[in-house]
Amino acid sequence: MKNKEIIVSIVVPVYGVTDYIERCISCVMHQTYENIECVIVDDVSPDDSIAKCERMITNYQGPIRFSILHHEQNRGLSAARNTGLQVASGEYIYFLDSDDAITFDCIEKLVNPVHNDPTIEMVMGSFERRADGVSVSFSQRRGVKLQRKDIPTLEEIRNSYYQDELHACAWNKLVRKDFLMRHQLFFEEGYLWEDLLWTFFVMKHLSHLYTISDVTYYQYMRPQSISTGTSKIEKRRHWGAVFEMIANNFTPREESREAKFYLPKFRRYWMKKPDEESFHRAAPIFRKALSDGNHQHELRLLAITSLWAKIATSLKILFS
Repeated sequence: MKNKEIIVSIVVPVYGVTDYIERCISCVMHQTYENIECVIVDDVSPDDSIAKCERMITNYQGPIRFSILHHEQNRGLSAARNTGLQVASGEYIYFLDSDDAITFDCIEKLVNPVHNDPTIEMVMGSFERRADGVSVSFSQRRGVKLQRKDIPTLEEIRNSYYQDELHACAWNKLVRKDFLMRHQLFFEEGYLWEDLLWTFFVMKHLSHLYTISDVTYYQYMRPQSISTGTSKIEKRRHWGAVFEMIANNFTPREESREAKFYLPKFRRYWMKKPDEESFHRAAPIFRKALSDGNHQHELRLLAITSLWAKIATSLKILFS
């Protein structure tokens, strides 16, 4: 497969990003790699974001092919990504959030490993976090720096992920479309934290990953984004639902490793919303997955959290 023959589809969901959309679309227009289609999905944006896209596309005279799809009603980020994935014509898919940006050589750098080895199912780049009107700590700004590495087996990939060496974001990953479609790796609609859930299922099947150290993505932390603009109560409800789905889909013979990996976040968010039923339903599944005799420490932590949740829920009912 020659480099110039590889078509990359960049999927950009758009909703309420008038202050950021021009930055996003501009960085797509300036890509050094030319064989790109950009699928913009209008999730019934209430502002002039789509109008700005249309003006930019009308004035654009470069090689990248743009199209705009319109939802009839607002369905959320997951649904917009799914729509883009289904209509994309590229061999590889790249998800780009409309309030973020990519480097001008992003797609070129991510495609290069595939040019050398077309069996690669995913190429993952490094990313930086940047502040956009919000306070961001130094540790948050650093983002994730990867090593250049070819990881050619499912077991090695899962080891890297469960050793916390890879980031669980859908964006900044060049992914073979046929891999996604073969395993029906769509995003769960109606939930926040869809990236964590999507990555969990991806890691069940991914058998050839290539990571590069180059920063190819800028994640902008901004006020009123999906993650920063949603109420804490609503966020925690979604966390509970996501962890329940993960627990219900632990991989056979891999349950203990997966449960151990997700347990710290599971406990943290359960303690923040102890009365959320989805956490209570997931807890026995985590307990069973960890009951192989090698995870006594984790079981003690889970028992403490479970007791705390019961006491906190009882007190809430008593004083409500």
